[in-house]
Amino acid sequence: MDAKTQRYIDLAMAYSGPLFVVGYIIFWGIMGHNIPPPNMLAMSGEEFVANYYAKYPELPVAMIVSAVVAAFYLPWSCLLSSLLKDSNGNMSALGLLELTAGAVTALLLAACPVIWAACAIMYPVTDPETIKLIHMFCWFLYDCTYMLVSLQLFGAGLYAALNKEQNIFPAWAGWCAVVGGCSMIPLSLIAFVSEGAFAINGLWNFYIAYSGWLFLFFSLYCYFVLKHVHGGKSSVAQNRNALPA
Repeated sequence: MDAKTQRYIDLAMAYSGPLFVVGYIIFWGIMGHNIPPPNMLAMSGEEFVANYYAKYPELPVAMIVSAVVAAFYLPWSCLLSSLLKDSNGNMSALGLLELTAGAVTALLLAACPVIWAACAIMYPVTDPETIKLIHMFCWFLYDCTYMLVSLQLFGAGLYAALNKEQNIFPAWAGWCAVVGGCSMIPLSLIAFVSEGAFAINGLWNFYIAYSGWLFLFFSLYCYFVLKHVHGGKSSVAQNRNALPA
């Protein structure tokens, strides 16, 4: 593939990240009424269904579209991993960590809304406690697997912070990503806490944890990836430049 075509592909993959974020905020967050999400642990099944699924008829569409736009996180993660090379021009172990963790994260971001869409369609003919159970299971799967997301941030972050030979990502952005990954650790508490900062919709476990991913990792890395690609350098070009003479 010639360099010009490769650059167009890189640009498309670079912009798939912002497309995912904007689409997910609109459909999962706003239209899906998840800013903040309902605290189902503090409600009975009947209260939860009445105050969420029965209250918002747009949920099936919101969740299905969320599942579709979630897929755009995968090409962005692939492009990012293609830039995390070792001195021989090969994908580094940290790049592989970022790639695999990003791929699994994209799967979770798409799969859970599909199940929530099923709940939104089936709640009129399903026991409310069953709907609550399924909804809770998805949230535990969504949040308590945070370590997969954290590993993506650690992979990309440590590469930028410790690799003195690369010039795409500043070291401080790498340490920001590591801090963002660490900020998610309290998500383990959502299964045991129904009120306060560490609840599903709490100050830390929703606003701080999600903001840590968005601002300390994604926004920073998206900026530097776009800067790199718009600078006329494709992932292929970088690979060739990294090869020993």
